[in-house]
Amino acid sequence: MGSFRFRLGPSLPEPRQADLRRAYVTGLDRTPSRVGVDIRKDVLTVQKGTTESGRLYVPWPVPGSGVPLIGTATLGDRNEPYNLAVELARGRLNDVRNQLSDWRQMGLKVGPDLERLVAASMESFTRAATSRDRPDVAFAAAQECLSRASAAGDALVAAYVDQVLQIRLAAGKLPTLLALGLDGDPAAAPWASKMGATFGVAQLHCPWKALAPHEGRFRFEDMDAQVVWATRQKMALHAGPLIDLRPGAMPDWIWLWQGDFDAILGMAIDVVRQTVARFKGKITTWHLVNRPGTTDILGMTEEDQIRLTARLLQVARQADPAAQFLVGFDRPWSEWMGSSSFQLGPLHLADYLARAELGMAGLVLEVAPGYSAPGSHYRELLDFSRMLDLYALLNYPLHLSFAFPSSSAPDPKAEANVAVEKDQWPSPPDEAMQASVAARWISLAVAKPFVRSVTWRQAYDGAPHLYPHAGLIRPDQTPKPVLEWIKAFRADFLP
Repeated sequence: MGSFRFRLGPSLPEPRQADLRRAYVTGLDRTPSRVGVDIRKDVLTVQKGTTESGRLYVPWPVPGSGVPLIGTATLGDRNEPYNLAVELARGRLNDVRNQLSDWRQMGLKVGPDLERLVAASMESFTRAATSRDRPDVAFAAAQECLSRASAAGDALVAAYVDQVLQIRLAAGKLPTLLALGLDGDPAAAPWASKMGATFGVAQLHCPWKALAPHEGRFRFEDMDAQVVWATRQKMALHAGPLIDLRPGAMPDWIWLWQGDFDAILGMAIDVVRQTVARFKGKITTWHLVNRPGTTDILGMTEEDQIRLTARLLQVARQADPAAQFLVGFDRPWSEWMGSSSFQLGPLHLADYLARAELGMAGLVLEVAPGYSAPGSHYRELLDFSRMLDLYALLNYPLHLSFAFPSSSAPDPKAEANVAVEKDQWPSPPDEAMQASVAARWISLAVAKPFVRSVTWRQAYDGAPHLYPHAGLIRPDQTPKPVLEWIKAFRADFLP
């Protein structure tokens, strides 16, 4: 057993100390491990299951950037407590400088403004690191370093995105697909007629709960209507998630079989086989299973959920050998592993499925920053880029599904247990912020050549949905500003 000890500093308020209980530690493989967190007076103690060095990640207020989840540099066990603010500043500055060096080697051109921001960050960090006997000075300088390094990280990513998009655009429009998540029959919605010109792909809504509201009886009317509408709009057809391992997407009757894995597997096989066979030759890509091995559901162990996923991939391939089948994961940073008994996490589970050669054609990452579970804690753009690069090491195409909030007010149509974590954001979420964040995150995703599709998972806030206020269309059926940005972005960069 090992441990890290940190002094919190005199200026950290009690509410922020409570956030620290979300802390986790990563090692060389960047996978979060379980930790025990204890806060006494101004000392944070993190108990970990190994004596190996690692990085501590915690929610931390960064001036001008909200309360993102950020990490220290790599630390080793020692008796003397570290200064947490200083170590977080060191970690953030290291991340920015290392990424700057890597992208420069790839040919990135950096302007003087970014150079000045990095130099100012280093000056602030030097002052923080050399003020051990003056805690107030060290804390203030560390916070200043974090603010400057965060601004430098945003500027660095902006330069990367701009230059990569222009280079790739020289060979013609980018091949990344832009998809819209549908629900119900879009032909009845006044706003739907404009979507075919904005999105090239329709992501058909087909959770197990909607397809089989009664045990043994299937209902395909909504899905058939979506196929007809999308075909008339000349949109390509994707579908899913089909088997989404979260309570709100499972049929009500399935809970009668809780704990009986063989029965659950048999019924899941039936719905996959019948649904994929019904739409054979029409739907080219299926998001087949979502969230395996991330949460307890129906009494299935982590191993049960992996077995379920593997078997359903085999069944789907038999039903339509020409289609592509994807497996999806929520919370791709895996912060939940710090308090879970599950061992693998999305990265290693995806690697396991890839090595098993089951016919998986790619991975879906559900990106919903600043939401409670199944969303992720808010992070800065540089961390999003680093996360995508990590999953790219699996050498599988990535498909991203996005949700960004346009408000933090109550949303009666959203699932009751999902909330916008407004205190994590730099400012209270509104429609302008939704458009700004979406523009930066989607642009970065499209700049990555291994990202094959980007899906806006929720079209309309007036229909039942998972994430509050994440739609493109308001309940009164008028568009939000982000829709105009998406339309212009596709016209400039995508087919």
